[in-house]
Parts: sequence; structure tokens; C-alpha cells
Amino acid sequence: MKKTYFNHDSNARYDIRIIKLRSKIGYEGYGVFWAILELLFIEENKLCIDDYDSLAFGLQCDPVILKQVIEDFDLFVIEDDCFYSKRLYKQIEDINLKSKKAKESVKKRWDKRTNNDSTTSISKAKVKQSKNKEKHILLRHEAFTQKVFSEFKDISEEDKVAFAEYWTEPNKSNTKMRFEMEKTWDLSRRMKRWVSSNFNKNKSNFPEHYDEMYDKKLDQTKRNQYYNHLKNLGYKSIYSPNAGTKWIKA
Repeated sequence: MKKTYFNHDSNARYDIRIIKLRSKIGYEGYGVFWAILELLFIEENKLCIDDYDSLAFGLQCDPVILKQVIEDFDLFVIEDDCFYSKRLYKQIEDINLKSKKAKESVKKRWDKRTNNDSTTSISKAKVKQSKNKEKHILLRHEAFTQKVFSEFKDISEEDKVAFAEYWTEPNKSNTKMRFEMEKTWDLSRRMKRWVSSNFNKNKSNFPEHYDEMYDKKLDQTKRNQYYNHLKNLGYKSIYSPNAGTKWIKA
């Protein structure tokens, strides 16, 4: 019980038992009564006494008056050499109940905060993971571009820029680039084909291999031209109900 005070009713002096006490002992008895309540409050509303002299010494009052206040005015309940106050008992119960409710409220707020912190941590982890993926693909993009520009000194800047931009196009999930999705990859050979086909300078030319992503971007006229181009390169189309149309080298 953390509360260090109890209610002192402003009209307590008009209680008939208090009136009887004051009429016989005066305000000295009234003061002793409140001193006893204060002591009971500290002791969880129960005091067991061997003699009134010791208790009176602790309260600095007359032991005769102390005995009268406790026994003669029905202000306290006496049981088995112990006494307590019904009035104070109810107040202590109310205080303990409020304290219990306050603890439960704090616990609920703490649990909610813990859950929120946990959810926030998960969300932050997902954001961090997403940012890491973006960071990783950016690093790979940069590494690929640097390699293109450092290894091919005799290729024009225009061709290198176009080549790098084409092969570093990311997929929808932004986890892989176009060149990373190829089954086989040889940078030197791809660059030679790129330059020999004059891909960047002549938009009517097509890649010298079947590129499904490239295929999907074409309108029907360009697609037909692309298919004819593949046939000229020795590709043939194979249709499957599950996979659709695929082009393979004959």
C-alpha cells in the first residue's frame, strides 16, 4: 500500500460516538483517537497489545485515556487482544483496490507498448531489408557499369552507355538486373554482338538472341520483325500450352 494518508472526514466530530468521546474526555481524547487511526493505518489496521502503557508511551499520551478511547466508545473492534477500525478497514480496501487497478492499467499500457515496439521493430526490419536489397542491386549496377567502361577502351562512349543501360534494367521486384537473369553470360561476347549489330544507332535492328522481356515491350509489327530476325539467326519457335511460345537456337 503506497498511499501514505487516509481520508479525514470534515464532519467526523459530529459522529455520535465522537460526541460521547468529547463529552467525557474532551479534545484530548479526540486527538488520541486520530493518533490511533494513524498508527493503525501504518500497521494495516491491526494492533495487538500486551499493555496500554507501552502503546501510550509510543503515542505520547495518557494510558488511561488511551484505554478509554479504544474500549469505551465503540470506535474500534476488539478481538483476541487485538483491535482494528471498521471505518479504516474500508478505506484501506478502497486504497488497495485503486492500487491494484492502477498496476493493471500500467501493465496493459506496458504490454501494448511492448507489442507496438515489437511491431515497429518488425516493420523497421522489413524496411531495412528492403533498403539493403536496393543498396545491393545499386552496388551491382555500379560494378557492372564500371566494368563495361574499364574493359572496353575501343568502344564508343555512346555504345557503352546504351549497353549498360539495357543490361542493367531491373525486374519488377528490383532484385535482379536483365543480365543476371540470363542463363549464360559472357560480357566480351555480348559487347561484340552489341556493337556489330549496331543496336544503339539503328533502332530497326534487334538483339541476336531471344529476349522475353524485350519481346513483351514490342507492338505487333515490331514483334513480327523481331521474329523474322530470329529466324534469320537460326532460331525456331516452340509452343507449349504451359510455357507459351519459346525461341531456341536450331
